[in-house]
Amino acid sequence: MDRKLEKRLAITRELMENAKKRIDLSYELEQNLENLGLQRRMKQLDLENKLLKKQNNKLA
Repeated sequence: MDRKLEKRLAITRELMENAKKRIDLSYELEQNLENLGLQRRMKQLDLENKLLKKQNNKLA
């Protein structure tokens, strides 16, 4: 194989590996954002639950 073709193949492999890493990181970021959203929603529900309990205690 000539040097130019070998170099081109090496660069292509590197670019493909970089693309794969970006895809993996993108998926990981998406999962992290979803988890943060769920955590935020759980916190909101917990606060709403405490408020409702407090209001219920006042009514009782």
